[in-house]
Amino acid sequence: MKSLLLSVSIAASLVFSPLVSAESLTPNQEKQLTEISDLLRQNPNIIEGLHSNLTQYIDGQQTLENTLKQNHDYLYNNPEQPYFGAENPKLTIINFTDYNCPYCKRLESGLIEVIKKHPEIRVVNVLLPFQQRMIPGLKTNTAWYALNVWENDRSKFAEVHRLMMAKPSRHDSTSIMKIADLTDTQKDLTPNQKKKELVEKNEDIFSQLGLRGTPSLIIGDEIIPGFIPQDQLEATIKAQLK
Repeated sequence: MKSLLLSVSIAASLVFSPLVSAESLTPNQEKQLTEISDLLRQNPNIIEGLHSNLTQYIDGQQTLENTLKQNHDYLYNNPEQPYFGAENPKLTIINFTDYNCPYCKRLESGLIEVIKKHPEIRVVNVLLPFQQRMIPGLKTNTAWYALNVWENDRSKFAEVHRLMMAKPSRHDSTSIMKIADLTDTQKDLTPNQKKKELVEKNEDIFSQLGLRGTPSLIIGDEIIPGFIPQDQLEATIKAQLK
């Protein structure tokens, strides 16, 4: 019975989604709607559970939509958020990422390849220090450090970013100090209250979107939690560009 409730709930959520109006129902959706109605009449004991699931789904979609609307400029047009790619993009990808996350590092190479193939795309890196709140032996973390470099030493940011993503394991004071020495960005290791507040807001938005781990992407109208293989990434981007 649980599987039946789940199946009906998923189908109904798609048909009754707030993005689908009565005028826009396709013939297949009309058929599904009739089948759902028949299933409910045949199994009235699942109506209450289905109603609860649908209500939660619609409320969740509304919360998600409101969060994205309220924070659109903060994510897409915020000069304080590091980005690479097009200055006037046709498509912007929001990448919630962590310099100590192994899957974020794997995704990074895929995003770089995408930019090479599609120079009309921009990737905004929304930095999060989930894997390591503080670097042992230092008074900073990778997100604060990178954001300081982005603001104060923009010409050096690409190399700092590359070096931090290149280390396969978690960073420590030795690796970060070496990167700072190589790029002459030692002063950016000093904590900055403004960057702390920026990262806190990054975390708040991440949580409000119902995301649980990095990497997570927003590509067009799709939110993709977790790592995505290169072929799927490129297929999603091509679909959104159309």
